[in-house]
Amino acid sequence: MEKMYRKLIMYSFVESNRLLKWCPGADCGKVIKVQHFEARPVTCDCGMTFCFECSHEWHEPVNCRLLRLWAKKCSDDSETANWINANTKECPKCQVTIEKDGGCNHMTCKNSACKAEFCWMCLGPWEPHGSAWYSCNRFDDSAAKQARDAQERSRAALQRYLHYYNRYINHQHSLKLENKLYSMVDNKMEQMQQANFSWIEVQYLRKAVDVLGECRRTLMYTYAFAYYLERDNQTVIFEDNQRDLEHATEQLSEFLERDLENEDLVTLKQRVQDKYRYVDQRRQVLLKHCAEGTERDTWKYTVQF
Repeated sequence: MEKMYRKLIMYSFVESNRLLKWCPGADCGKVIKVQHFEARPVTCDCGMTFCFECSHEWHEPVNCRLLRLWAKKCSDDSETANWINANTKECPKCQVTIEKDGGCNHMTCKNSACKAEFCWMCLGPWEPHGSAWYSCNRFDDSAAKQARDAQERSRAALQRYLHYYNRYINHQHSLKLENKLYSMVDNKMEQMQQANFSWIEVQYLRKAVDVLGECRRTLMYTYAFAYYLERDNQTVIFEDNQRDLEHATEQLSEFLERDLENEDLVTLKQRVQDKYRYVDQRRQVLLKHCAEGTERDTWKYTVQF
């Protein structure tokens, strides 16, 4: 009973002190103390690095408020958006959403005020499909093209969201899969130590995997950040930096997964260090640009705080 009481007292003390935070690491239970409350990364003794303000894993360049909006949107909309995108279309006349529930491509709008008949494939009027004027196979058929253009406009917001969501999830998935690289480089490090390399001389391999993980995580959160950006010159610069980081990250990932075993042990160190230093440099360039935009208040967002 006394032990439980002490735990409650400690929990209450930590929760009421804004300079203290519980580590969100699995089964950790340790408390982190800072001198000033702010959104910044802190690292627990267990190895978990998280944002002190929101207790989420460190998520630069996106701030805590945008990350909360993004997490809620993904939780609410991702499955629905993917299903709508794959299984429904809008009536080309009244824009009511229609689900195809049979094999026939002859669709009739269920809106009683519309009742338009159209082709599911090309979205053009159905009437020509049963005549010599059939042209569903022609992409540039004018009536169908107008309907498709209207469809694209109505789904622009959905497609935009899926663009950022799919890339966010892809980097998240790659980050999880690339954790297996640690066991791969550990085996390589043992092999090198058997070839008379010292323990300290082979640590650059683990450093390369660490950098790869940091870059994957940064790229993942750049897509949450980019989703809420308005289009301007700053966004173009950001996307150029994002592209450069993504390209360099993929090159490092491919090298560690495919070429590590084929490299000569003498030249391996320089090759690996060159690659991870370059990719980390690209990451720092991107983050510096994002931080400068935040400090100067030059970022324009599609949502208001």
